[in-house]
Amino acid sequence: MKTLVCFGDSITSKEKSKDGSLRLTSRLRQELTEWVVMNAGIPAETTRAALVRLQDDVLRHQPDFVTILFGANDSSDHRLIPLKEYEKNLTYMVKKIGAKKVILISPAPVYEDKQKARTNERMKTYAQTVKKVAKHEGTAYVPLFEVLNEKDINKYVIEDGLHFNKYGYEELSKLIIKKINTLTAISYPKKQLSP
Repeated sequence: MKTLVCFGDSITSKEKSKDGSLRLTSRLRQELTEWVVMNAGIPAETTRAALVRLQDDVLRHQPDFVTILFGANDSSDHRLIPLKEYEKNLTYMVKKIGAKKVILISPAPVYEDKQKARTNERMKTYAQTVKKVAKHEGTAYVPLFEVLNEKDINKYVIEDGLHFNKYGYEELSKLIIKKINTLTAISYPKKQLSP
């Protein structure tokens, strides 16, 4: 069995929402039936706090892949981790886990009418930083911000304008599964046809 660890904040944490709908890791388990999918999400966490538990919550499991999704709290008014530090923290995680095992996910946009501690203008700069780290370190990248920014974000989040509803989790899990399928696809050499 291969192991996937989903490392992140409250967007990653918990198996079910209050309405009983499946959140990220429980959705992934339904699709990735040959995998052990572990939830290493902690609500309200930033990349700064996450570094402290990287060994126990991620590396200890010797995962085949790790999704990393932070930024909602790093970019918030009340926690605001500077972009340079955010970049440094993500880079450190990638180096410790190993670039080929990491799937970096950009933080999602928010529904600004209902979300007072975050703006999409700022969120975009954090999303661009994730993309930059992915490119620089050679890791897989899931453009969650870019994908949801093209849509009506209000349809994907609950009443706080930040956390996902079932449609948000459907979209996120679909993007991750697509990326894992791409990364694990076995390419067979074409057979030479005899003359």
